[in-house]
Amino acid sequence: MTYKEMLDYLDSFVNYEKTLPQNYSMDLSLDRIARLLSALGDPHRRYPAIHVAGTKGKGSTCAFIASILKAAGVRTGLYTSPHLFSICERIQVNGEPITQKDFASVFTRIRPVVVPEMTYFDLLTAAAFFYFQEAGVDVVVVEVGLGGRLDSTNVLLPEVTVITPVSLDHMEQLGNTVEAISLEKAGIIKEKVPVVLAPQPPEADAVFSAVAAARSAPLHRTEEEVLVSRLETGADGTRFSFRTPVGDYPEVEVPLLGRHQAGNAITAVRAVELWSRQRRACETTVVCRGLREVVWPGRCQLVQGRPPILLDGAHNAASFKVLRQTITEIFPEKKVWLILGISRGKDLAGICGLLSRTDWKILVTRAAVSRAESPEKITEILREEGKSEPAVYESVEEALKRAQSEADSDDLILVSGSLFMVAEALRLLGKGSTPVSFGAVSLETKTRR
Repeated sequence: MTYKEMLDYLDSFVNYEKTLPQNYSMDLSLDRIARLLSALGDPHRRYPAIHVAGTKGKGSTCAFIASILKAAGVRTGLYTSPHLFSICERIQVNGEPITQKDFASVFTRIRPVVVPEMTYFDLLTAAAFFYFQEAGVDVVVVEVGLGGRLDSTNVLLPEVTVITPVSLDHMEQLGNTVEAISLEKAGIIKEKVPVVLAPQPPEADAVFSAVAAARSAPLHRTEEEVLVSRLETGADGTRFSFRTPVGDYPEVEVPLLGRHQAGNAITAVRAVELWSRQRRACETTVVCRGLREVVWPGRCQLVQGRPPILLDGAHNAASFKVLRQTITEIFPEKKVWLILGISRGKDLAGICGLLSRTDWKILVTRAAVSRAESPEKITEILREEGKSEPAVYESVEEALKRAQSEADSDDLILVSGSLFMVAEALRLLGKGSTPVSFGAVSLETKTRR
């Protein structure tokens, strides 16, 4: 197949990123991908894995883990979802996305054993695992797509499991309570496999504690094992110092904005420490370099200008709460113009309720994807929650032009609500040519400039 033929072939399968399953437990299953991988010789059994689930920060945590391992000289595969611009971004080795040629080649080889009832994500996951074997990786870092228990990636038998903070999201599929959602995500906990647990709501922590105990999985809570002695965040990144049971990490710098990224980085470090314990100890300088060199665009990414534009993929109430805190801390005096678009199936009431308690000027629109909620529906809920000023625009481009024309040079334009929104805005800003040519750069590079 050519790359274009591969994309058309992929699009012929049901894609729950575009249309969410109505009955999660019945629609999804591990049997299909397990059979496919078996027919391919079980490539996912040929290398160790670190498996990451959660609601907030799981992608950033994966990026941190992969960057640290790369800095340590470990040939590292990274599988994440969704992508910003190109599907090739989802499958990387040492920070380099799979080429279109290699992607098409992988699908040409796996297509003969594919069965019609498989899903888009099943095929992508199998392709990633097959490619990592062909690329000769030393370890893979794998982000869960949806939930955990029934996610296609859960065929892995990882050496370390990671769970980032859990909050309400995908409620139609995973449940309406934090406990129910946590139980789905706890499905990736395996017998006797250590678990790195980021700080959780009490009800989530109770679920993970019970499941880990039942499966004799050692539980490593970062809030108990890690001491943070300093934390500063600004428009050029985040600086902090911390100590773990394994090492002391003074003067850490990460190029991602917001104090929550320090938590993601710490979670990543503990995962690397546990994985490398029987192999090689990552030196402090190596870990710090890996954190400093991470690239993870679209997450509190700042595009300088007058006014500057901040882009973040926040898509639920908990993420918007963190985003609001980040903006208050880093840009306390700026008037904020929020260009907002949300996907269907999200907690509209929770998001809109939180936004109604801000003084942000809100411009409601929709990304050019089928899952985008109508601006009229979002506006209706905003008004019900007490925000009487939202303006509606038919496209991200129209909203962005209006904000740029009306905002003062010292204001802040914020684009958020989904990664679809972020990707579209970055394209319009001329920042979307390749997945690794923009975004987070090292603080040292910024200083030299």
